[in-house]
Order: sequence, then C-alpha cells, then structure tokens
Amino acid sequence: MALKLPQFQNRSGYRGAAIVVFAAVMLAACGAAQRDQAGAPPSSPPGAAGNAAAAGAPTTPPRPGDDGRRAEVRISDGTLFVAEIADTPERWQRGYMNRPEVGQNEGMIFVFPYPEIHLFWMKNTLVPLDILWLDERLSIVHLETQVPPCRKDPCPNYGPARKVRFVLELRSGAAARHGLKTGDTIAIAFPEPVD
Repeated sequence: MALKLPQFQNRSGYRGAAIVVFAAVMLAACGAAQRDQAGAPPSSPPGAAGNAAAAGAPTTPPRPGDDGRRAEVRISDGTLFVAEIADTPERWQRGYMNRPEVGQNEGMIFVFPYPEIHLFWMKNTLVPLDILWLDERLSIVHLETQVPPCRKDPCPNYGPARKVRFVLELRSGAAARHGLKTGDTIAIAFPEPVD
C-alpha cells in the first residue's frame, strides 16, 4: 500500500518536505560516519536496528530503493515486528507496491514529520494488508484489516478523518491474530531519533 499524495499540494509544501528529507539524510549520514569511526562492522547497514536479529526476529534483505533501516515494533502481546522505515516522499508513495509477499513478523512504518490526515490506497499492492493509523503517543486511532489489493482504477482510499503521525502496515490477519484494537499502544524503537 502507498500513501496517496494530494494532487493540489503547492510548491511550498514540497519545499518543506524537501527540507525535512534533507535534514534527515544529513543526520543519518552524520550518524553513519560516527558509527564508522567507532569501529562498527562494515557489514552492518547504517542505522539498522541491531536488537531485532538478537531477539530472533526476521531480518529482510534490502530491496531496490530500500536503505536497510528497520524499526522494531513491539505490540501489546509482546510480539516483535521488524518494520521497514518509510520516511521520505518517495518511500511513502512506493510503500508495499509490487511486493509479492509480506513476512509473518514484518511490516512497514510510515513516519511523517507532523500529524496530518493520511489516506492510503492499495494501487499496485499485490497482497492484502492490515493497516494501523497511530497518533504521536503511538496509540492506534484507526485500523483497517484485510485490506484487499486494488486490481483496477479507481482504487478506494482508506484512513481516518483524523490527524496521525505514523501508519503501520502488517501482513493481513496480524491485527486479529494478536488482538489489536483501537486504543492499544505499541512501542517502536527507531535506529535513529525521529522528530
């Protein structure tokens, strides 16, 4: 699933997003340089969440356009998910498009610079998903389960008429399997600070 960006957004909105993206890239580069100077093993992807592998969670190899950064998402029953981080306009638009599968304990966390209404659609998404919209406190404010792929236009939009800061996509059935519901709070460990 991908974020559906509004068609009417003005240039200043993109300029603001570009500044946020530039700042995030610069912070990531500085952090990677500090880790390299500290003697981090060169095989470790910059910013990769190191505890996921130690906890026995699956680690997904990077795909084209994927920088390998992962967040650790722990839900209320203690289950750990390893989530790709979508924190740029390009990653927001791409999402899980054209992916043949999503692993049992994998996900994607969409990180937005500030709370806003974020509608998603399933255009070019090949597998059904559970989608959770989270506020700044990481509380679930809305969820859609077993959202089907969209095979032809027009694709429906999904999401609440409420501002959120994060959106988490999981393999279809995860919400029911783990009893996730509106009001639950989850924990997310990002490899680098997220503003």
